[in-house]
Amino acid sequence: MIELLLLAGMSSLVCPQEEPAELLRMRDGRILVCDILEHNLDGLSVVSLRDGGAYELSWSDLFPGEADRMRSELGYKIETAIPEVPADKLLLVNSQVMIGRIVGRDQDNIHLRTFDNTSIIPLTRLAAPPEPVMVPASDVLTPEQFYQERVSTVDSNDPLKLFSFALELQFVFALDRSIEVLDQAEALATNESSLPTRIQNMRRSVSLVLENRVQAEALESIRHRIHRKRFAEAEEMLLEFEEDNPNSPLQVEYKDLVDRFEEQRVSAMEDYLTRNWYGRTVAIVKKRALERDASVSELQTWAETALPQLVREELLSELQVMKADIQIEDLDALWQARVDYGAKRHQAGYGVGSWILGEDRAREGLDIVDESEDEGKSEELKALEERAKRYLDNLDRARRQSTGDDEQSPEDWWRKAGANSRFQWLMAYYAENSGDYELTHVSFVDCATCAGSGVIRSIDLGSQGGKTRKSPCPTCHTIGIRRSITFR
Repeated sequence: MIELLLLAGMSSLVCPQEEPAELLRMRDGRILVCDILEHNLDGLSVVSLRDGGAYELSWSDLFPGEADRMRSELGYKIETAIPEVPADKLLLVNSQVMIGRIVGRDQDNIHLRTFDNTSIIPLTRLAAPPEPVMVPASDVLTPEQFYQERVSTVDSNDPLKLFSFALELQFVFALDRSIEVLDQAEALATNESSLPTRIQNMRRSVSLVLENRVQAEALESIRHRIHRKRFAEAEEMLLEFEEDNPNSPLQVEYKDLVDRFEEQRVSAMEDYLTRNWYGRTVAIVKKRALERDASVSELQTWAETALPQLVREELLSELQVMKADIQIEDLDALWQARVDYGAKRHQAGYGVGSWILGEDRAREGLDIVDESEDEGKSEELKALEERAKRYLDNLDRARRQSTGDDEQSPEDWWRKAGANSRFQWLMAYYAENSGDYELTHVSFVDCATCAGSGVIRSIDLGSQGGKTRKSPCPTCHTIGIRRSITFR
C-alpha cells in the first residue's frame, strides 16, 4: 500500500550546523557522511563532509530501512494501518480456501460474494463449517463498496475522524472519495491545530497518485496478486512496470514492492508446504493402501523412496503459481522451515502389524539398546546394514512359512487387515523412515492377546497332571507391543 508521510510540524525544517554529522546508507550500498540542511516530504538536502558537494536526495535514494529510520528521526510519521472488515472463510475438501461475504444460503448451497462476484458453493464441498474472520478490506470489497459500508459510521462533524476515514479510503484505493472526505475535514479544521498541515500533505500524496493513476492501478494490481499468493504473475508485472515506467513518479512505492517481494514469496511458499504436505501425502498413501495384494517389502521401499518424490512432484506443480522456475530440489529447504510456522503434529501407528518391522525396530525407543557397536560407523554403513538385516528377516520369514513354522506372513496380514489399518501402517513407516518428517514421540501399547509377554501359555492335562506349554503369540508374533509414532 502506498505509504502516506505525515509531517509532524512544518513542511520543511532547517537543521543547525552544530548537529553531529549523519551517516546515510544509500540504496546502492555507499555510505554518505554529511550534514542535513533541509528535509521535506520529498527527501533531503545534504552537504557531503568529504568533498563539500551539495546533494538533493529523494527518500527512494536511501536504503529502505535507512529511509524509514530517517523519516522517524526527522519528525515524520508513517501511517500503515490497513482497514479490516468482517468476512467468512470457507475451507473446501480439496484444501482450497475461499474468503468473502456469505450473502445467502439454502439447503444445498452457500452464496459467497467477493467484490462484485457471487459464487455458489455446494455444501458437499465444505471441509468445515464457515469461519468468521477479519481480513483487509481490499480482499473482499471494491473501493466504492468499502466507502458505502463505512461512511455512515463516521462522525461527519469531527475533522479528525474524517481525516482518518480519508486515510482508510486511500489505503483501499478509493482515491476520489478520499479527496472528497479531505475537503470535508479541511472545512471543519481550525488553524490552531496541526490538522490543516496534515490534510495538505495527504492531499499532495493522493493527488500524486491520481495524476499517475494508470501506474498506481498497476502497482495496486501487483499488490493484489501478492496478497493472493500469485507471485509468478506479480513478478512478471513488476518487470513490465520497470520496463514501461523507468522514471515513474511512484518509484518509491515500486521499489518498496521489489524490496519485500522475495521475502514475502519465500514465506508464502514455506507456509503453503507446512499446510499442505501432510494432506497431499495422505491422499497418495490412502490410494496405495487399497492394494491388498501388494508385497510388504516393496511397499517399504516405495514409502522410503518413491513416495517422497511423488509428494514433491505434486507440491511442485502447485507452487509454480508462486515461482514459475522453482525446482524440486528447492522444496527441501522450504520444508525444513515448517517448525517456524508451527507445524502440526500428526500420529500414525503400525497396530497389530508392528511385528512386521522385526523385534529391534518395533521396540526401538522402548528397550535400552547398547549402541557401542555403532560408534564410528557412517550413516551410509548403518543404512546398508539395516537393508541387509531387513532382507535376511524377509528370507527367514519365507523359510518359516514354507516349513509351517510361521502361520502368517506379512503379506497375509496385509491382505486381511482393514483399509485404515493398512493406511496407518504405511503412513507410520513413511514418516519414520523417509526423512521427510521429524519424530517427536514414540508410544507403545501391550499386545491385547498376550498382555505384552509375546507368548501364550496353555496347560496340557495328562495322567501325571498339568504341564504348562508356551507358544508364540499369534497376534504380535513374540514382539509383545503395538508401536505408534508422533511426527511433525
